[in-house]
Amino acid sequence: MHRFILGLLRVVLLASLALAGTAHAAGPLSELKLFKSTPMGQGLWRMELISSDDPQMARGAAAMGQTGLCMDVAKQMSRNTPADDPRCTPQVLRNTESQAEIEVSCKDGGSSRMLMTRESEKSYLMDTTVSKDGKQRHFKVRYTHAGACKGDAMMQFDKNSPMCKQMDPAKMLARCASLPESSRAQCEQQMKGLAAACQ
Repeated sequence: MHRFILGLLRVVLLASLALAGTAHAAGPLSELKLFKSTPMGQGLWRMELISSDDPQMARGAAAMGQTGLCMDVAKQMSRNTPADDPRCTPQVLRNTESQAEIEVSCKDGGSSRMLMTRESEKSYLMDTTVSKDGKQRHFKVRYTHAGACKGDAMMQFDKNSPMCKQMDPAKMLARCASLPESSRAQCEQQMKGLAAACQ
């Protein structure tokens, strides 16, 4: 289950970092009309997996419970990464005040297509298809503004979710201690970040 949760987080985070970075991106993402009147780059946004053709992704989302993304932290992270990733090229296919469609093609053969629709002033729907190695995954995620961030973690989970209830910080750090020294510090940092994300 842990592996599936990390996989879901990776896909959703990549999309979210792209959204957070639109405000200062140098490429075509900086021109999205969808976020001109209602920027998505501030505060806490709840993420809800509406549908997925991957049952493992659905189980992972259920285990995470109410998940929030602190866009203030995501925005800061996107500032610390290169504006243009040479491995992937985004192309804007649709650009209106109510919808944006983006296709991202990567040199490793993977690609993704995102259709983002404004549902209301505080709600966006992201319909995403990810393709790689001849396989496709499709999922829809709703982002709803939930006020100010509750901490410094980018991902913020419901403390009563199955995932947070199973977390034991001492056991998590003990697992890191068994790793080679070169990987230990990074593991400890990730485990502390996960524990801090349970709000």
